[in-house]
Amino acid sequence: MREQELLSRWDETLALLDAYEPLLSPAQKEILGLYFRFNLSLSEIAEQRGTSRTAIFDAVKKGVHNLNDYEQKLHLAHHDALLAETIEALEKASTLEEAKSLIPQLKTLINPEY
Repeated sequence: MREQELLSRWDETLALLDAYEPLLSPAQKEILGLYFRFNLSLSEIAEQRGTSRTAIFDAVKKGVHNLNDYEQKLHLAHHDALLAETIEALEKASTLEEAKSLIPQLKTLINPEY
């Protein structure tokens, strides 16, 4: 796997963690946070938690699976990304007409029933 793909997946997982962290168990929050946010190795986390590297690997794997499952069902991270892109486009709009053309998209993102 190319380095760019790995970084992209890492960033996607961080976005999912930001969106769905409240839905994780306390142990998963801690382990995924240490692994993805603080870039600790599996061995470092295992040592810190007094468990095996394999247990941490399994927890990371299960936690990432849960995050992807939540996103598949709820689409919060995707929605947040679209909202951020629309806001960025709005900030970069060079004319009033260009900015106004983004308003329907922004309204739909804020309230899908619009």
